[in-house]
Amino acid sequence: MTHQRFAALQHHDFRLYWIGFVISISGQQMLWMLEPWLIYELSGSTVYLGINALAQAIPATALVLIGGVIADKFDQRKLLIGVQIAYVALLSLIAGLALTELLEVWHILVLAFIKSALGSFENPARQSLFPHLIPRDLMPNAVALNATIHPGTRIGAPVVGGFLLALTLGATGSPRIAAGCVMLIGIAGIAVYTVMLAMIHVPPITRAKSGGMVSDMAEGVRFIWRNPVFAFLIGLAYFHMFFGYSVGVMFPVIAKDVLHVGPDALGIMWSAMGAGSLAGVFLAAYLSAVRHQRAIITWGQVAMGGGMIAFALTPLYWLSMALLFVVGAGASVLNVAIQQNLQMLVPNQLRGRVIGVWSMVHSSIRPMGEMQFSGVAALVSAPFALILSGAVVVAAAAFFAIYGRPIRALVNLREAALTDPAARTDAAHQVPSPSGSPPSVPSPSGPSGRGLG
Repeated sequence: MTHQRFAALQHHDFRLYWIGFVISISGQQMLWMLEPWLIYELSGSTVYLGINALAQAIPATALVLIGGVIADKFDQRKLLIGVQIAYVALLSLIAGLALTELLEVWHILVLAFIKSALGSFENPARQSLFPHLIPRDLMPNAVALNATIHPGTRIGAPVVGGFLLALTLGATGSPRIAAGCVMLIGIAGIAVYTVMLAMIHVPPITRAKSGGMVSDMAEGVRFIWRNPVFAFLIGLAYFHMFFGYSVGVMFPVIAKDVLHVGPDALGIMWSAMGAGSLAGVFLAAYLSAVRHQRAIITWGQVAMGGGMIAFALTPLYWLSMALLFVVGAGASVLNVAIQQNLQMLVPNQLRGRVIGVWSMVHSSIRPMGEMQFSGVAALVSAPFALILSGAVVVAAAAFFAIYGRPIRALVNLREAALTDPAARTDAAHQVPSPSGSPPSVPSPSGPSGRGLG
């Protein structure tokens, strides 16, 4: 059983990719925890948290479709290496400003803007790269392993970052110097990932041969629009990132103003949500069968939304940690289900563009969700922002439980892909009839997708 759970890691190149990504994300988890804390510490305003989110949303929205096209046309490994080098250079500059106590809030906003622009190229390239490193039958396993990285590293990395932040803050009395020390660890993790990417061997890939950038972007958008299952999955991811998973932007405010704890406890808050997310990954992997899709999509939303409401209503720190565990588990179950279904069904030649649109969940929709949380918190309060968004998420769960046609269409398509090998990717091309009947499935003699490429 253990052997099967880690089957994709038996492949050398995927193993290098995966371990390097774990190291990189461990460092970045510290930076993600650090950024809103530093902004709130220097400014004392939730408005600046919203401005920081806006600085990330603008380039992500403008560039993500271009990033998806480039991921389909060019060497994803080289593209990823170039982005990592740019990250290291940019973060080194910001760390230098912090350690010399010259760092100001506007520097962090500029950092967020440029990082988001780079991320628009990184995420489609990364999501398009790893399927080439494993056989197709290991795709669900590889997706599940990838899905463990963010929540798994969130368990320990923010705690280490939080304690280091508290330690250096106590020793120096300077939030800037303390932040600079944590940044150095994040930079080291990204540098290690860059080296490991350079060691990966990627098999020959058939690249997109179509014409111009605009027409290629339009083709990807048209495909999603004409195939309601893909539109449903991506739309579901957008909705719940906007109203749910972006909740982390409120952690520094809740920690300081409601729970009255310091940066070390803030790290534990991120860790609690990460532990729940990791549990959610394993639960989603266990329930990855087609027959479970309706249940995990519905109950994942209920756990996330209900947990957010309860978290907003309690002043008790350790109870808050348990509720963040529930929020993380619900969000992760939903996220993994969406990713598995997308990667199983997306056509190979459109993978970069479809995943590029999906990647707006992190690069564009997450910042917009953070703006939403910050704006409501500035107008009313942080707990009210959590309650409002949690109620919206629970209402969405009720809606999809009652009106289940998109989920039924997804189940039909997954069943077709499992029973007819020739339909694994090509079934996704089928457009439902105007009557709303499920997509037709090509016969085995029809064209089929070429592996994972």
